[in-house]
Amino acid sequence: GGEAWNKAFESAGFKNALQIRVQPDDAEWDAGDIRYNVLRWTSSPNPQFGGYGPHFENPRTGQTIGADIMLEYVFLTNRMRYSEIFSSAGLDLEELDDEPEGSCSMGQFLHRQTLFGMSALMAMGAGEEERDKLIEDAIYRLILHEIGHTLGLNHNMKASQLRSLEDVHNRELTQAEGITASVMDYPALNIAGLGKVQGEYYDTTPGPYDHWAIEYGYSEALDDPQAEAARLKAILNRSSEPALMFGNDADDMRRPGRGIDPRVMIGDLSSDSIGYAVERMQLINDLLPKLEARLTPKGESYQRLLDSYLILTAQYSGSARVVSRHIGGVYVDRSMAGQVGAEPPYQPVPASEQRRAMAALEEYVFSPRALSAGASLYSRLQPQRRGFDFGDRTEDPKIHARTLTIQQGILEFLLDTKTLTRISDSRLYGNQYELTEVLGDLTNAVFAADVGSDINSHRQNLQIDYVKRLVGVSGAGGSSEHDFLSQSAALAQLREIRAMFGKKKHVNNETRAHTNHLLFLIGKALAID
Repeated sequence: GGEAWNKAFESAGFKNALQIRVQPDDAEWDAGDIRYNVLRWTSSPNPQFGGYGPHFENPRTGQTIGADIMLEYVFLTNRMRYSEIFSSAGLDLEELDDEPEGSCSMGQFLHRQTLFGMSALMAMGAGEEERDKLIEDAIYRLILHEIGHTLGLNHNMKASQLRSLEDVHNRELTQAEGITASVMDYPALNIAGLGKVQGEYYDTTPGPYDHWAIEYGYSEALDDPQAEAARLKAILNRSSEPALMFGNDADDMRRPGRGIDPRVMIGDLSSDSIGYAVERMQLINDLLPKLEARLTPKGESYQRLLDSYLILTAQYSGSARVVSRHIGGVYVDRSMAGQVGAEPPYQPVPASEQRRAMAALEEYVFSPRALSAGASLYSRLQPQRRGFDFGDRTEDPKIHARTLTIQQGILEFLLDTKTLTRISDSRLYGNQYELTEVLGDLTNAVFAADVGSDINSHRQNLQIDYVKRLVGVSGAGGSSEHDFLSQSAALAQLREIRAMFGKKKHVNNETRAHTNHLLFLIGKALAID
């Protein structure tokens, strides 16, 4: 995996620039010696990473002085950390959102993607050879990424857009040129849906952006300063080429309120990231009912089933987030004025793509059927008991909380003050999916299917949460941080919901209680008796 970087160094004019050897048992040098850069395997009782690439530079020149890579054994054992295994909350859906600025959680992120892949392959009945291939590709990807940091490369969260939805599984193409434009991205695991041909699971070679960055940073300089400046400028002028796309941690949209370009995102893949995310959610819906038969052999606890349920639903949440970022999104181009191949600096995401994203969220996140594929597993999601680990949380599966947490993650982004303000601002330079239409579509996604029928408990939670958020946006319940246009649009939706449910009849007692709760919240906010 590390020696694959030599392909990029050949672009810079060097052969065999990077050599890796196994330290012999009788070595006369120490791995802590600054004169040696090492890949060091560790096995920790509470590992904080799967891989980590610390390095340090000469502050006067920027030249890298020393670089070591730590590789944690937990990455290979395909296990979750103890605290994750025995926590009734399971995998924290928000954990990567808290990554400190400028840090790298690739090892942890990749570990979770691989855990998902292993659960998926087992649910599909894949053999040991195929599961070993997944682990092998993952090791290549981890080492390529961490060595990239030691070579001075930044994260590039836009690189996952390189291939089409069809080409991501073109093994001949991706083995030669990569699945993504850079191994410095945080892409989704490239696992094929049921009945489709599987390509590479992860990049096993540096991508086009990596070749370009190494050429700029490491190719031999010319003696003539003016000629050298012209040479470097010529390399930089290629930045507008689609395969050299770039957006780092400062641009990505993993957190609500940060970033504006949906192409700069973690956990996505292909130039059609909406389509890829929808395929991922469909795959998870197909696999959840198969988990019990594959993962609960006689004589064992249900812990592996619980692990896989949590892993798959966390992946589902990540895919939904990828889809959501297109709504109110703006494509960013940082090319210089007049540069060949440059696009306008800001272009709103086409309205057709925004509406497509909203339709996908309605079907896979908000509809009465959404997030119910694992219903047959609920009574079996039992953690294996080790002493007294449950504490005050109790051990019963918190199904409603899991579902609502996924839905809240999407609502938090869609109703964020920056998202709603950007929807209105971008109308002035081309956005054709205007604010009242966005919120109208969102309200229909949350409510329309229930107007003439009983409402299931998951939708009741969702609807109460949505109404409370609308009240907060509108300022009807007090002050609001949102702009006036957003407040007006939110008030209109509250009145629309009241009209939808004001005359709801012939429903069960649970739905009647829920309807009265909704009308109470709206009436209180709007000061209506």
